[in-house]
Amino acid sequence: MSSWTLDITAGEFFLDFAWMGLLLVLGTWIRANIRFFQHFLIPANLIAGTIGLIFGANLIGWIDLTSDRLGTYVYHLLALLFIALSLRAPQKKIGLSSVKFGLIFISVYLVQAIIGLLIAFLLFYTIMPELFVGIGFLPPLAFGMNPGIAYSIGLNWEQFGFEHGGIVGLTFSAIGFLVAYTVGIGLVRRGIKKGRAVYLDSATEVSDDLKTGVFHDPQPNQEEKITTSPENIESLTFHIGLIGFTFVLTYGVVWLMELGLISAGAKNEVSTLWSFHFIFAAIVALFVRKLLDLSGASRVVDDTTMTRCSNLFMDFMIVASVAAISLVVVIQYWIPLLIISVAVAVTTWAVIYYLCHDSFKDFAFERYAAIFGNMTGTLQSALVLLRILDSGMKSPVSYNLVYGSGLALVFGFPLLLLINAPVHYFSDPVQGFWMVLFALIAYLLLLGIAWQFLKRSNS
Repeated sequence: MSSWTLDITAGEFFLDFAWMGLLLVLGTWIRANIRFFQHFLIPANLIAGTIGLIFGANLIGWIDLTSDRLGTYVYHLLALLFIALSLRAPQKKIGLSSVKFGLIFISVYLVQAIIGLLIAFLLFYTIMPELFVGIGFLPPLAFGMNPGIAYSIGLNWEQFGFEHGGIVGLTFSAIGFLVAYTVGIGLVRRGIKKGRAVYLDSATEVSDDLKTGVFHDPQPNQEEKITTSPENIESLTFHIGLIGFTFVLTYGVVWLMELGLISAGAKNEVSTLWSFHFIFAAIVALFVRKLLDLSGASRVVDDTTMTRCSNLFMDFMIVASVAAISLVVVIQYWIPLLIISVAVAVTTWAVIYYLCHDSFKDFAFERYAAIFGNMTGTLQSALVLLRILDSGMKSPVSYNLVYGSGLALVFGFPLLLLINAPVHYFSDPVQGFWMVLFALIAYLLLLGIAWQFLKRSNS
């Protein structure tokens, strides 16, 4: 609950977002003018977060951006992001390729967690006996999901002995972004030279618009719909208001669930409940959307506007997550951070490469690149890599990413249930994480059987 009770003045709140906005503008300018960032297609939000880290309170101190406030913003922006995505119109047709995407996502989550835990145990039993072994469970949250989830779970574990757990989660996320935009771009360029891209040949160059990140000849947006009369209320304002309404409902639902847990004698579960508020935010948003559909009021909700709102929350969340990293924490955990990150990055690449080429006959390389970007960074980094190969989004890969992510949340729900089991149901968390490790391996084996069955059915 610290993210709900942190003492922040109105001045600090608005100045923090003003600074982050300024950093985003500066990041956009840097991307448009410096070739190094154009070569790796580093997005403005990541550049902005890095500048905030350097000049913020954790290093030089010229900008008053502190880790506790930034971490709080990450926590709440995560819920707003899930609400905006869930308020969009539900998709009726998923398709077999999207199911495969979902299975690949959850398989990579499991592999990342298994590798991370094995290394954490190795360090714990050798040179770092004071290490909180749950650190090995953060990679699938930081690499595979997003900074908000990694921060939320790491912050929850701080009360169980994981010192600076939230900042460690954000650090893993920053490393994941680095992998997505350096290794990912390298893999894509190499694939183009080898002729693996469907729409590009080996001589194709990345467009100037994609390199600079700024359109030289901006075109009107033909997809977005204005759903309200401006003299009544601005359409964008209405959409943000609907997101805010859903956020208030989410708070009320989780608060009632907290009262229920306390009355049932499960007070220890309250912190876990609030750490998963983003899931309840998505569920409440889906319920609100269903009510809008049944009442016929969903005509005032535009999917493109909601997507833009989610991108807005994502941009600020990434800036806050990177700027919140503490150099002191990085120095304290540099050994597990380095070893786990390298091992997870290598195994993530290997698993995705094998599964994509084992299951997809068409657009195999495009799907491989997009999944790699998604499983090391976020959906945004996945789309960056995909746009290099498929600038017009002609392939079905972008749809696979969106639908597969939703399916992965369903397939991965047991994983989320296991996350806090060691700290709540075992007197010795180390023993608990051993049991979780065995459960992850068993789940991965079951998915392997399902994968083979799916391949035979498809053939």
